[in-house]
Amino acid sequence: MSPQHPLPSGFGAKTTTREVIGERRLDGTTAIVTGGYAGIGLETTRVFAAADAQVIVPARDIAKATAALSGLANVTIDELDLGVPATIDAFAAQFGDRPLHLLINNAGIMAAPLSRDARGLESQLAVNHVGHF
Repeated sequence: MSPQHPLPSGFGAKTTTREVIGERRLDGTTAIVTGGYAGIGLETTRVFAAADAQVIVPARDIAKATAALSGLANVTIDELDLGVPATIDAFAAQFGDRPLHLLINNAGIMAAPLSRDARGLESQLAVNHVGHF
C-alpha cells in the first residue's frame, strides 16, 4: 500500500459550505442537491440559493421538504425517491437536457432493514449509489 497524504485544500471536517464557496456568486448556475432538505444537504441548498443558484431539491417526502425549505428563494422541489426506479426516470425526463452545473449526491440511507427495490437491488445500494446514476 502507498502511504496516504492529505491534500492541502485548506478545508477540513469543520469547514462549512459558505466557507467553501466564499464570496462566489452562482448566478446562472443550476444545481441539484439530493437530500437537500435535511442535514448537510439542507445547508448546501441554503448556501447555493443565497448565492443565486437555481437549486432543485429532489424529495421523496414532499411535505417534509416543503416545510424545511419554506421561505428560500431559488429553490424548486421535485418528486424523486432514489429507491423507486420509476421516479428516477420521471425526474430525469422532467429535467430534460437543460444544463446542470452542480450535482451534489448527498441523499442516502443507513442501517436500513433488508429490503429490495423494484430491480431487486438491496435498498442501501440502490438509494445511496445506483439511484444517483
